[in-house]
Amino acid sequence: MNALITAAVFSVFSLNACGGSEKSMSVQEQTEARFQLNPHPKQAYRLKIKINDAPGPLVSMNDTYIRYMARDCSYVINHIEGVTSHPRKYVDIPLRQVGKDEYEASFYFDAVQDEDYFGEGVCHWKPDGFGGTFKATGKEEETGFTISDVMRNLLEKKTLTKYYWKWSYPYFTREDGSISPDFVNFGITSPELYSAEEHKEMFTITVTLEEIKP
Repeated sequence: MNALITAAVFSVFSLNACGGSEKSMSVQEQTEARFQLNPHPKQAYRLKIKINDAPGPLVSMNDTYIRYMARDCSYVINHIEGVTSHPRKYVDIPLRQVGKDEYEASFYFDAVQDEDYFGEGVCHWKPDGFGGTFKATGKEEETGFTISDVMRNLLEKKTLTKYYWKWSYPYFTREDGSISPDFVNFGITSPELYSAEEHKEMFTITVTLEEIKP
């Protein structure tokens, strides 16, 4: 099982793309390009995504991502202002459709290499967040329904459901009837603030986390 996951996941793992020359990159971009993937990850997990009662079809716009962070390390990203940041790295993982409105993505908890990147001690990495976006057909002007959150919430509860207003599908329309391009609906996590009638005007996306045993 581990071998299959490794082949599937790491076939698309890559370092963050460095657009342009090194001189055009920010200090943060240059630093994050140095962070390496773990060549021998062991802690495998699966994200299961289920879309429920959407007003129409939704398709995945891209692979999901896992954001990793090393909170026990920091570095200066602006020497003039003295601004610091914890090391972080975004890793794309393939999202595959496994049924009607159902998707899965596998990733490793220990996907980024623990290493002394700054000469001040080993940086220890953990997943810090995740995200993915769906649209009606994929057109640029359509509403992007994004499911994302900090990883801590998902690790604690093992499941997360977000609620989205159906009226923003497939487009977010202004009062004058024009379409607001690139509108993103991040959903809500507190449906109890709304009445039962208002709930009928929502659909949900649920993410479930499960460990993959060797």
